[in-house]
Amino acid sequence: MVKICTDSCVDINKEQLEKYNIHVIPLCVVLNNKECLDGVNINPNDIFEYVEKTKQLPKTSARSVEDFKDFFGHLLENGDEVIYTGISSKLSSTYNNACKAKEELGNENLYIVDSKSLSSGIGLLVLYAAKLAENGLNAQEICSKLEKQANFNQASFVVDKLDYLYKGGRCSAIARFGANLLKIKPRLELVDGKIENTGKYLGQFKIVIKKYIDDMLKKHNKIKKDLCFITHTCQDKDFVNDIVEYVKSKNIFDEVVSSVAGATISCHCGENTLGILYLLED
Repeated sequence: MVKICTDSCVDINKEQLEKYNIHVIPLCVVLNNKECLDGVNINPNDIFEYVEKTKQLPKTSARSVEDFKDFFGHLLENGDEVIYTGISSKLSSTYNNACKAKEELGNENLYIVDSKSLSSGIGLLVLYAAKLAENGLNAQEICSKLEKQANFNQASFVVDKLDYLYKGGRCSAIARFGANLLKIKPRLELVDGKIENTGKYLGQFKIVIKKYIDDMLKKHNKIKKDLCFITHTCQDKDFVNDIVEYVKSKNIFDEVVSSVAGATISCHCGENTLGILYLLED
């Protein structure tokens, strides 16, 4: 049997995790000097309330090598093959710790793949791997396909305000002030495993999002049509539903799913962030 596992940056729905029996190791968020586990005892609203009250940004951290050894050990104990893919190696030490755990365990049934992505971009790869496993492929065959697909994974977001990026040291005070003053909404895109600013939009967040959606769907002409995620940190459910319906109206995807970003991702982007994520044909 092939087991698929990931970390809590995966940002797909609980129903999807359960349907494909995907195992998740939660990452850490430090709040009030207390280490919390993403999705276990902390959620995005806890993050937003804490920042609003303290004006401080919680810190996030990877799980230790020992944590990964315990996590993988339980999955491997019945002789099953295990594939792990989590947040991009260029965004977190999580990948390196997983690789060190594999080395120390010395188990040939454990495979580690760099997603080169984050959030539901990881989720798309995890679901892809799980479906391959359902079709009877072994771990080595799945990893070969997964490593190729990781290079054809479209993940991008538009951020309403740069406050969280500023607090996290990812933009300057001047850039933050200017963007908020001029209502500039940056488009952040995963490029070769790193987050890059690939565009910007001027105006109200809810107005520019459809233009962003149009731009991203026009950018690629070899889109895998089976699944698309609209992943967000928005409180306005009607707005999110409207965007989901807008994407559905394009008649590109077989399924368009709304997903709420978890605590780890929310720590870095803040409220009112929304992205469209899908796989590309290789």
